[in-house]
Amino acid sequence: MENKDSGPQAFLEFVNQRLAKRQRELDGAVKFSSHYSQVETVVMELKAIRTKFMTLMRREGLL
Repeated sequence: MENKDSGPQAFLEFVNQRLAKRQRELDGAVKFSSHYSQVETVVMELKAIRTKFMTLMRREGLL
């Protein structure tokens, strides 16, 4: 993680930054190329990670 903060908020911000970066990359990629499908997979995985993390943190009362 780039900043020195730690904890749930810092991790969530880290995932959001990576997701935004990959989404911009996906938006600029040629659709139906192998690169597009790879980045699309990464975006879907990051969204799944973010959703599961937020669900867990809310359940624990940390977010």
